[in-house]
Amino acid sequence: MKEVAIIYTDTRNGNAIDYIEGSLKDIFADHIRLKRYFLNQLDKGCLISADAVLLNGEKLLYTAQPYLSRTDNIVVLNRSIIKNNLDKLMAIPKDADVLVVNDTPKTTLDLLYMLYGLGIHFNLIPFDESKKASDAYNKIRYAVTPGERQIVPDFIENVIDIGYRKIDFDALLKIMNLLELDGNEEINNNLIKYLYTVTQPNMNSHTNYLESYIKNLILNQLMSDSGFSILAFDSHGKLIFQNDNAIRTFPGGVFPDPDERCFPDPQGKDCRNQLVTIDGTNYLMDRMSIDSANRRLGCIISLRNEQNIRESETFLTKKLKEKNTYAKYQFHNIVSHTRAMNQCIDTAKQAALTDYTILLYGESGTGKEMFAQSIHNYSHRKNKPFLAINCSSLSESLLESELFGYEAGSFTGAHKNGKAGLFEQANTGTIFLDEIGDISPSMQTRLLRVLQEKQIMRIGGDKIIDVDVRIITATNRDLREMVQQRQFRRDLFYRLCVIPIEIPPLRERREDILSLFRLFAGPDYDRLTSEQLKLLHDHDWPGNVRELENVAIYFKALHSFPSFTFSRQKAADNSDSPEHLSGADMVSEMILRFLAEKAVTGAGAGRPDILNMLHSEGLLLGDGKLRKAIQDLKEKGLITVEKGRSGTKITSKGLDYIDNKQHPRS
Repeated sequence: MKEVAIIYTDTRNGNAIDYIEGSLKDIFADHIRLKRYFLNQLDKGCLISADAVLLNGEKLLYTAQPYLSRTDNIVVLNRSIIKNNLDKLMAIPKDADVLVVNDTPKTTLDLLYMLYGLGIHFNLIPFDESKKASDAYNKIRYAVTPGERQIVPDFIENVIDIGYRKIDFDALLKIMNLLELDGNEEINNNLIKYLYTVTQPNMNSHTNYLESYIKNLILNQLMSDSGFSILAFDSHGKLIFQNDNAIRTFPGGVFPDPDERCFPDPQGKDCRNQLVTIDGTNYLMDRMSIDSANRRLGCIISLRNEQNIRESETFLTKKLKEKNTYAKYQFHNIVSHTRAMNQCIDTAKQAALTDYTILLYGESGTGKEMFAQSIHNYSHRKNKPFLAINCSSLSESLLESELFGYEAGSFTGAHKNGKAGLFEQANTGTIFLDEIGDISPSMQTRLLRVLQEKQIMRIGGDKIIDVDVRIITATNRDLREMVQQRQFRRDLFYRLCVIPIEIPPLRERREDILSLFRLFAGPDYDRLTSEQLKLLHDHDWPGNVRELENVAIYFKALHSFPSFTFSRQKAADNSDSPEHLSGADMVSEMILRFLAEKAVTGAGAGRPDILNMLHSEGLLLGDGKLRKAIQDLKEKGLITVEKGRSGTKITSKGLDYIDNKQHPRS
């Protein structure tokens, strides 16, 4: 609390004294302690000591000086009037004679000069008590007085009482700066309120203070909202600004000694994310110099403590959830009543507790992304970002920019500020790369670097960025076969396939079909007939759970099944071919027809080619099932299988089978 002395000439007009001191307490509140002195009561040799000395009028500057222990802390309380009363004065006709009335000749002249300073446009006449009985004022119709109506001549028709004069704004600013209270939010708020009530000759001081205050308020608000402790220093290392967080970090502006290396040196080199320890608390520090004309003018230091970082991460996670860049599924959302699926879930749970790369493989629609999200939510990264991308849905250049980001101006159409890639956005979290088998050789090389070095570089950039990301990949292609065919890097494959997890297709977990359908169809499940239940159970579901969900939605809307879903199954069931093929007849027949077309030019096909053909025909067959179909055809003598991309060829027996299907013998 600051000690403030206020000196008056004498005890006269106690009401005005109380008004002045009340105004000071309203503004400075409990931050000051007032003590009043009366000049005519001071003993010779008395010395007044205080943080600030306030004089009630300029005439006291000389007479009070012998009683002051110092003279560099004096503020004269100049006075002004309430703005509302100014409107009353401005209503007086232009060029009118106005009598100015106060308790003494000196205070009367003070009031007169103050009114002229406000830009009053009428003729002011100081009141002289000795002339009251004469006719000197008989023609005057207007009078102005600060609460001294009893002195005003009775014949004055229009008396404007402007009340006690307020302390002018400049004086209050001087007091605040002298007491080093200019950074106090409560006092600044009180001053803003006061500013709008007082009228003062130099309105520029109002404007300048208000603009400066608003700028500082905005700046401090922005800096405080950042959660950082921010400090600004001049070229000599002197503190010139600190936000509220810095004040709380270093109460009273007391900073540790930089020489002890417990506080960052304002004269040090620029840095980012440097670890420093202050009073036992760890901070990440950024130091940025402010330069002009090749000279260092100062620097800005920002500090983020552990709590700041945690709060920022929590906020980021919340925002990511709002943007759907988070994992919403968990293991309990996976419907499973089969041993194979339960084993798959158990394996995934164990893998989730590690940071090893996971490769999910299985047919399309088996729920690979659901597994990826569940793994993330079961891991220690569950409160961090989860981002997913389908590698087959984007061109190579677009996939590269999405994964790694780019710097400003890297290419035509690039955002002017550049863009952070998914690896940066997913830092400390998980990224899910679906259809990993479809990425190009150059992308395979870049991805390998991420896995090996835990580092990325933006397109068009030269800065290495460290990333801490758990990678989960998925594919429905046989990566081992692709490695053998030199379509996929061997070193990348072994980096990805640290923990492989095969998700079984729906036809291998038929116990789950009806449970899943019930989940998707809701109450409409009870509308199913026994025939429809059998169709659901017996269908091979080449599109797996995704296909089942589509059928359930169709059923909810129309209470029937889409005919095209089960037509292929019926065709296979009704086959009367003497040479019945194992598995799905239609798949085997499509493979033979594809190889027959290749045989026209003497060519064959590898499994990736066959798999792509089936996918293009809408049959989302997994590599494992394709292997079984090819093996079945081989055992029947309908095809031959050799190593290499063109190793699978149709035999003459296979050609005869296709010809018989097209032209059946009578």
